[in-house]
Amino acid sequence: MKKLTLIAAALFAGYSATKAQSATASQTVTLTLQNQIDIAFTAATGTNFTFANTTDYQNGLSNLNASSLQVKSNRPWAVTVGSASANFSGPSAPSPAMPSTVLGVRLNGGSSYGALSTTSQSLTSGARGMSSFSVDYNANPGFSYDAGTYTLSVVYTATQQ
Repeated sequence: MKKLTLIAAALFAGYSATKAQSATASQTVTLTLQNQIDIAFTAATGTNFTFANTTDYQNGLSNLNASSLQVKSNRPWAVTVGSASANFSGPSAPSPAMPSTVLGVRLNGGSSYGALSTTSQSLTSGARGMSSFSVDYNANPGFSYDAGTYTLSVVYTATQQ
């Protein structure tokens, strides 16, 4: 019986000695998120128009998928578009000033163009995350302006909602 007790004691001692001990520690990690939004052009291949004949002047020209933009935002957002100035810059007098309203913009494939002015107009909106969209341009100056190069800065503004 002594032998059995010794064997049992030895087994228990061996089991106790090999049982792993453990301890834990924990900490709190804090993330401070701030509202962020960004808008950028990813392509701009259709921003030049060449009026080469009277039909172009009469009917205007359209550039579909003229520019592509991407919005990144951690909140829902909306994009507006307008012109930086009321008139194109271009040849000086005696040519009359060409108003920004000669250029129209729409979301790619939309039904109608909105004439650009210094008052921004709604273009599109979306949910949080990354979203891309393209725009179409239509230029229709008619016959009222002298030959030359005219430029206008188009401003896209992304705002969190």
